[in-house]
Amino acid sequence: MKQTRTGWLKPSIAAVIFSLFFAYSCDKEDEVIKTYQVKVGLTYPEGYDPAADIKVRLRNTLNGDIGEASTNASGEAVFTVVAGTYEATASEERQDDYQKYVFNGLAGNIVVTDAWTGENAVSLTLTLTIMSQPADGDLSPKGRLVIKELYVGGCQKDDGSGSHQRDPYIVLYNNSGQDASIKNLTLGSSYQWNAHATSYFTVNGELIYANEDWIQVAMGAWRITKDTVIAPGEQIVIAMNLAVDHTQTYSKSVNLANPKYYVAYDPEEGYTHASYHAAPSELIPTSQYLDGYRFPNATGNAWTFSVNSPAFFFFMPELEDAEINTYYYNVDNLVYHSATGAVGTQAALKIPRSWVVDGIEVFQSDRIADSQKRLTPDIDAGFIPLKNAEGHTLYRNVDKAATEAILGNAGKIVYNYDLGTNTQYPDFGTTDPSGIDAEASIKKGARIIYKDTNNATNDFHQRQHASLRD
Repeated sequence: MKQTRTGWLKPSIAAVIFSLFFAYSCDKEDEVIKTYQVKVGLTYPEGYDPAADIKVRLRNTLNGDIGEASTNASGEAVFTVVAGTYEATASEERQDDYQKYVFNGLAGNIVVTDAWTGENAVSLTLTLTIMSQPADGDLSPKGRLVIKELYVGGCQKDDGSGSHQRDPYIVLYNNSGQDASIKNLTLGSSYQWNAHATSYFTVNGELIYANEDWIQVAMGAWRITKDTVIAPGEQIVIAMNLAVDHTQTYSKSVNLANPKYYVAYDPEEGYTHASYHAAPSELIPTSQYLDGYRFPNATGNAWTFSVNSPAFFFFMPELEDAEINTYYYNVDNLVYHSATGAVGTQAALKIPRSWVVDGIEVFQSDRIADSQKRLTPDIDAGFIPLKNAEGHTLYRNVDKAATEAILGNAGKIVYNYDLGTNTQYPDFGTTDPSGIDAEASIKKGARIIYKDTNNATNDFHQRQHASLRD
């Protein structure tokens, strides 16, 4: 459990922003919408040649339209655009005999005006990230653990009176071939709670920490203190609110009363709100209760987060055990989500981004147009939409080639996956493009390798129901 406190003391991806532009033209009687042609050249780090057919996406922040285009052999793409403001993302994977390389790019507040001439090509750098496995003997979770699933939206009540949303959970999975320690892993989310709400950490379309080495953890966090190692292909489930069998009351919900699960439960920290933090099932050992942290100047007796568009991540503090409480409770490590940035109740902890192991950016499916990112591109260069309160879950896509390459998987992989959804933008995060049913394959003894590009747009899809219901 926690150490005694005094007072309030209780891979690394470097992505450089690039931009692309897309749009449409239309005729309305004799009126023609004016368009502008822009050539975009992707500049690679020294020693790496440009590639063709790199998929790029652009979101019109006014109407939410999402467009795609691909680069040519020279790493250039030509787009026709109307005046407007855009946000662009792209990812590229390369694999050699030893390790995987990922290029990630993100650009926000891309403004094309009527004054745009289109005479000059836009050329920006896309920085390489090496996602290699840690050395043998190193149990660091970096490059090994990923968020396999995030279930936060809840489900409909049986009597049709509304939704039940106190059954959220997250699944962390060892995607590598080596053991990973989870001791001291800390779970948190970022302000603003809802991606489409006003964020004081975003100024002129850019995150204030985009070019600095920190990310903000909103209000509080939860740390695993049990000394546990996750083997390759294994996972842990963390119940983030009530760790009980919810299906006893709501048949479309999930059973979180399981002796293997972990739970965010710490009434001694002041997290006592019965709707969020009632006592867990007696089946769950107390050693699997996470230590809660309520940062200085934060108020309330519940750890809350968005049920429609959260920004979740987990991190490993690069500190000795005795130093962790001191860092988490130090007021000098806080930043405040307010119009003035002054001390207030919406306190957030600043942590180095190098501590982050994995993250996922979620937008509400019908509010994409006015949503803003909270995670930087080294954590998540994209986003995944969610239609909440329908029992849907966000599930990581399978890396088809890597999974099929495992010799022991022969005859164990189940194809024709049909649990994707069609409740959001067509072909945008609605199913797993690999066609592999991961959960069914696991039940047959297959070892699954999940896609991991640090871009939720590529890595996740919305699944019809939570995997714990399979």
